Amino acid sequence: MQLPRLTNSIFLDQFLFMQLIGVFIGLAFPHFLVWYGFHAEEVLTIDFYIVSQVAGQIVGLISFLLISMVIRPHLKLLSNKMQDIANGLQSKSFDDHTLNCEEGMCQIEVSSNDEIGVSARAYNQLLDALIKSHEVERVFGRFSKIMSENLDLSKLADETLSLLIQTTNFEAGAFLVIRQGTLNVIASQGILDPESLPDHDVIEKCLKEIKTKRISLPDNIELDGVLTHFRPSEIFVEPIEFKGTVLGALVAATGAYAADDHTEQLAQLFSRSIGLAINNAMIHSKFQKLAAVDGLTGVYNRRFGMERLKEDFSRAIREQTNMTLAMIDIDHFKSINDNYGHLVGDRVIKMIAAIIKNTVREGDIVVRYGGEEFLMILHGASCQNAFNICERIRHQVKDTLFQENNQVIQVTVSVGLAAYPEQPAGDEMELIHKADQALYQSKEGGRDQVVKFGVLVNEVEDSSEVLV
Repeated sequence: MQLPRLTNSIFLDQFLFMQLIGVFIGLAFPHFLVWYGFHAEEVLTIDFYIVSQVAGQIVGLISFLLISMVIRPHLKLLSNKMQDIANGLQSKSFDDHTLNCEEGMCQIEVSSNDEIGVSARAYNQLLDALIKSHEVERVFGRFSKIMSENLDLSKLADETLSLLIQTTNFEAGAFLVIRQGTLNVIASQGILDPESLPDHDVIEKCLKEIKTKRISLPDNIELDGVLTHFRPSEIFVEPIEFKGTVLGALVAATGAYAADDHTEQLAQLFSRSIGLAINNAMIHSKFQKLAAVDGLTGVYNRRFGMERLKEDFSRAIREQTNMTLAMIDIDHFKSINDNYGHLVGDRVIKMIAAIIKNTVREGDIVVRYGGEEFLMILHGASCQNAFNICERIRHQVKDTLFQENNQVIQVTVSVGLAAYPEQPAGDEMELIHKADQALYQSKEGGRDQVVKFGVLVNEVEDSSEVLV
């Protein structure tokens, strides 16, 4: 039952109702005394009615004051706390507000089991949910910034994994993506042997079923914490997909503290949202590769190769390290095109490019410089080192028989070398010019040979040296 409202203030309504009760008590009390046995002429008098009214009003006032002193402080505390939160949200300063709230300073003590206690408990629960929601929003804001600013797949995965470990109970994790049908680790933190992760059946099963797995640690995985080795309490495997296509998986492990709702929520949020970012990064990587790679041979094109050469030559000058350029040209290539056609010529170019790629060292750069001409950038190689590499290429090309229908085509290459700092050069174009001069000398000297700038080394006369 709810009494009608008299004013806009509940406490003022309460005061008025208390006073009305006091009036009623003042009027009824003399008659009660008569009923109880007192003589009517003694109590049903004006003076006694006045005294009864005063007493009734005092009782009503005391009741109001007691209620105000017992209930109103709790309600005032609750309203002040809620107003603080509302002000913080409106002024966008809730981040500062939550710092105190996370330490329990915003909570209200639950001191009863009645409606006041229920209200205080509900407020605490609401505040806790609001803080967690705001924390998720704040973390996701940082995550969105990482996704929008990174098109490099490895950097995207590294920064996302760092954020996930910072803001959850996870102490270690890894991102795995599928490239050309193979699952590869692109980022990991805290895992001793991340390369073994793609071999585990649990991850493969998770990707096939596209379903989150929450498992105990297999015996053959070890994790490394920041300061010490630890056995995780749980491992989460979250599939990463984009438009129904599985791109990879997030593997994360908790340590001393088990995963809470906040940790699970962020893990699922990250795995669902990062699919778009990973897809964009992989597309960007493909476009970058297409822009840098020659379509026929799979080696770098001239534009990209010249940019790399400029950077690498500047670094060689700055660090005073060796760098050798090798210009490789297919001998009598025009006659191959004329006699067998351009399709056969393209196949010959692809074969030579494959031989060069399989012979050079890791980190060396192979560039298709012209139609049948290749440029090799050999980092840290002296002229003699580069000579040995190019001799292997020359011999392998000569020993490879290219067959077209019933005819066997003999292919050879000529090579010119220029090395820095053995041959001084003011810039990369001057070094290219010297390598080109050595190549010209190789052609003029009979082809199918490797020539250093300044020295001709003939395949037939191994000991002969002729100045360019």
